[in-house]
Amino acid sequence: MMFDDPATRDPYAGAVTWDRAGDARIAVLYPPYIPLVRTHLNGLRALVERRLSEPAGQGSDPRLALLVERMRETTSEPQLEPEVLSEVRTRLDWALSVLPEHGGVLELHTPMHQWWWGRALLDVCTAITALLGAWLRGEAVDGQHCPDDATWWMWMAQMRWLDAQFVEPLKPG
Repeated sequence: MMFDDPATRDPYAGAVTWDRAGDARIAVLYPPYIPLVRTHLNGLRALVERRLSEPAGQGSDPRLALLVERMRETTSEPQLEPEVLSEVRTRLDWALSVLPEHGGVLELHTPMHQWWWGRALLDVCTAITALLGAWLRGEAVDGQHCPDDATWWMWMAQMRWLDAQFVEPLKPG
């Protein structure tokens, strides 16, 4: 008989369950993970807001630079950084507005809602990927170098979890 060792268990396993009701996609989130998702969405939103309020020509943040680059790859018309970041901010605002305050049920009624939610979480994953890459190259982000290996791996685990639980399930078939 094998025993479940809490020390080796994935702390994020089973946190989100997806179901369908007609065209709607419904996610049931284990309640303690709602604040984690909200923290990531708010964190990226604050970073975007800070960048949009800075004078033009300021140095770029690697998290936003990668996000802007990836967004530009998806459009046929050239976009300036403020335009891209404004779109990101709008998506993040919307995602925060539909994330439940209490309870753990997230209802995405239309394919567009599903795309917006998945894209908002993909934006977060992209920013975390850029953070991890900068830290691996020994660069400071917001004046901070990666504190230690455990912190790097914690961010990697959260990025993978966000991708597996929210981005992947909402990709069009």
